[in-house]
Amino acid sequence: MTFNFLAARPWLLLASFALGISALLAILLVLSRAPHVQELFGLQSLFHTILVLHVNFAVLVWLLSFIGFIWVGCTQNIHRYFHGLVFVLCVVGAFLMLSSPLIGDAKPIMSNYVPVMDSTVFFVGLCVFALGISMLAWAVIREHPWGVIKASALMWFVALCVFVYHFIGLEKSGSTIFFEHLFWGGGHVLQFIYILVLWLVWRWPNTEPLKGQLVIAVIIMLLALSFMFFLDPSGFNSRKAYTLLMQVGMLALLLPMLWWWYRGGDSIKSLRLSLFSSALLILLGVIIGLLIRDDSVIVTAHYHATNAAITVAFMGLSYFFVEKFSTKNLTLGWIKFQIMLYTSGMILYVLGMAGSGWLGVPRKTAMILEDNSLERISMGVMGLGGALSIIATLVFVGFMFYAFLQKNKIEESK
Repeated sequence: MTFNFLAARPWLLLASFALGISALLAILLVLSRAPHVQELFGLQSLFHTILVLHVNFAVLVWLLSFIGFIWVGCTQNIHRYFHGLVFVLCVVGAFLMLSSPLIGDAKPIMSNYVPVMDSTVFFVGLCVFALGISMLAWAVIREHPWGVIKASALMWFVALCVFVYHFIGLEKSGSTIFFEHLFWGGGHVLQFIYILVLWLVWRWPNTEPLKGQLVIAVIIMLLALSFMFFLDPSGFNSRKAYTLLMQVGMLALLLPMLWWWYRGGDSIKSLRLSLFSSALLILLGVIIGLLIRDDSVIVTAHYHATNAAITVAFMGLSYFFVEKFSTKNLTLGWIKFQIMLYTSGMILYVLGMAGSGWLGVPRKTAMILEDNSLERISMGVMGLGGALSIIATLVFVGFMFYAFLQKNKIEESK
């Protein structure tokens, strides 16, 4: 497969920028949950604003920008001016979202999947970013034959249709309940885009799906659209249907991937550590998900594990492109160190958070812990893991900019 790295490089830098911003925000989140520190720096009042921006940049902007990197690199016939417009839209959208708390009175709303700031600037930024991704996805659909890449772009439009249809159907308000209903269905569908691209990364540069995998993806799309049309987005049945779709659909897509990995699936040697880390974190996320009983931080632990599984795989592929295209290569030992530091940090973070959730610590709250030694130990483990993973993330981001903000091998050979 031919990969147009020169055209795709800006998307890798945008993705790295988003990941770096999310890591800096995560430092404040970790401090806001650390015993004594939260009171010392007065972070509790800013906790929800920081959390909204962290989630959007750690998930939405980082993952979709990296997927944009894959889409652009694998698509040969995107017109340069069209591509430039799409990229500018995504950059402007991300900047508006990030700057929204500084412009006017922006109230954080803690909706699942896409938490938002009740701010015109934030919503304009979110819509502009989504428009850019939609234009790129349309170009991918037009240029690619049926396969994993085209399926991931189609899945984006299914998620977008669910968002728009629910927005039209719901009674408008600025309440948390409105945004919870608005983003619940489409937010679940977004997860399938990440998993489809994760599968592509695991088998890179093989873009062929496993037998039956695309059939599963089509069934997921059809079910998501049927729920959109036939179920009230504000009702319990809609919420339950999309939840069940994600649970069953994820298992249907993940189990063949895990089995392929377990059977020693063919992958690039330099990617094997990141793929092992990704599979380990996926398994951890599934196990923690089975332990969810209430709305505590154990829910947060579950999706942090799965998000970290995708992130570490994307990191591994980024290192592959460093080796292939950058004149500033890293030694294999340095790459292993960064991947292992990130993975071990996320495992500690997730286990500490899961333990806190098991003890009843609520999510989306910078709570002050009572004098409970087990809770403090769990939160301490979470803080240590968070610190390690943040350091590893910033190291990764620093090297991506160091490697690709200058001439690469392609430019030097011209």
